[in-house]
Amino acid sequence: MTVLYGEALWQQRDKEYFLDIAGDGFAIASSGKEADPAEAAELIELLQAGNWRACNVNDCLAECVAAGCSCSRSINPIARDSFLRLAVDHIRSTGMGREEVSYASLGSGLLRFDFCLLELLLAAGVPVSSVHLVDSQYEPDAKGYLRHRVALAQFASWFAGRGVDVYAHYSLERYAFEARRSEALPTAVVQVDCTELTTVFEKEVKPMLEEVLQYDGLYCALTSREGASGAGSLGSTNAWAEFWRLQQDSGRMKLESLTCFRPGDRSGTQVDVNEPLPRAVDH
Repeated sequence: MTVLYGEALWQQRDKEYFLDIAGDGFAIASSGKEADPAEAAELIELLQAGNWRACNVNDCLAECVAAGCSCSRSINPIARDSFLRLAVDHIRSTGMGREEVSYASLGSGLLRFDFCLLELLLAAGVPVSSVHLVDSQYEPDAKGYLRHRVALAQFASWFAGRGVDVYAHYSLERYAFEARRSEALPTAVVQVDCTELTTVFEKEVKPMLEEVLQYDGLYCALTSREGASGAGSLGSTNAWAEFWRLQQDSGRMKLESLTCFRPGDRSGTQVDVNEPLPRAVDH
């Protein structure tokens, strides 16, 4: 059996999947090859146990592996999975008692994190009805569009039969416009390892959140930031789990939980939310 990688794999999967994205971002996707029920059940079981296995329904999904990225598994092995569990707990608690939960993912990229997050939320009984995926690479003219298109197709096709509507937007502005126009305000917004957005949080992301989040809604972010020692040292490789909430009385975002993941640590360290956040680190 020939095993495909890289460009050859993306081109093959692009032939196998249908994907159409409507003007409002709604993604219609299907595959010419239905997932084997036993294989699908096994994959879900593995995901719920915290394990990832690539197969023909998710082999174009991926995450950042950049050298020096303080949120990558090679540099900081516990950060992503620890943040995933924290995000599930926070969103589950916030969604308690709601008939429907919608969430948005900023800088969602190749969607491995969102695939795991959505599976775990559904397994926890969170009534997720829609997911809005936001990334500049979903623009048809983007350099990495083919790979991201196939990842979107696999993601949307997988969740099509689960009662979850999937939307894709190629800019923060387009997503915010559609959220306001349709009054589909999210219960939670997640952002994983997207320095481009972390650096413009105060000027662009935070005002958008205060405009489109539901009151008491969450912003859950895994960010790469300096440690106490500053850039260029071990401290610069820390990953930070930030959980913000939109306050109903003020209409403003407030940081309510902050955890630092240092390379080599077995667990994260709670940090006082009143301390200034370190500078974001690019990679």
